[in-house]
Amino acid sequence: MEIGRVAGLWARLMTENLGYPRFAAVGGDIGAGVTSRLGYSHADKLYGIHLTSVTRPTPYLGPDSRPLTEAEEAHSAQRERWFQDEGGYNHIQGTKPQTLSYGLNDSPAGVCAWIVEKWRTWSDCNGDVESVYTKDELLTTVTLYWVTGTIGSSVRMYRENQSVLWTLGQEERVAAPAGMAMFPQEIARPPREWAERSYDVRQWREMPRGGHFAAFEEPELLAGEVREFFRQFRGD
Repeated sequence: MEIGRVAGLWARLMTENLGYPRFAAVGGDIGAGVTSRLGYSHADKLYGIHLTSVTRPTPYLGPDSRPLTEAEEAHSAQRERWFQDEGGYNHIQGTKPQTLSYGLNDSPAGVCAWIVEKWRTWSDCNGDVESVYTKDELLTTVTLYWVTGTIGSSVRMYRENQSVLWTLGQEERVAAPAGMAMFPQEIARPPREWAERSYDVRQWREMPRGGHFAAFEEPELLAGEVREFFRQFRGD
């Protein structure tokens, strides 16, 4: 169940099951990958896409591609440092998800620690996670994983995504019009020119605050950006 298959399921749900000939898609994190894949594989069904992270697909960087700018080189170095310091979860979820799942599924404290540590590290909270989220919000989300036993399927998606890597060819781009809101504590903060290698960027905003979990952390800011971007397609 990797991002391409999920995108196909969303497209089928919206058009065949719910009857919308066209729709809009918004996503961050893995959802940004799914949304990007929708904009690539199902552009004819979309008004456009809106993203808060730009990590998939990998743009074409082979012969005849334009050289990386200084900002793009700095972004690549930042990503390398980040994976060195913070990428342990990605490696184990991408290689041994089932082993991890048994431990997390057996311990409510374990699954709580696994999830909340990321909220603390990746949010714009200066190390105080409860300055951004209430304890009830944190515990509610953790409980959803715990009582349904679904932490295993969530981490396994990393393994399945790594088995189907997505790199664009020389003439390929995500065709759907794209809006992007870049939050300052997002785990990847590319410059606009990096995004424009892969996307038809119509709106680019550097946000004043917020982090990786933008929809949870700064819902009003994100909703405003989404409304502004898609307002241009009214009447289409």
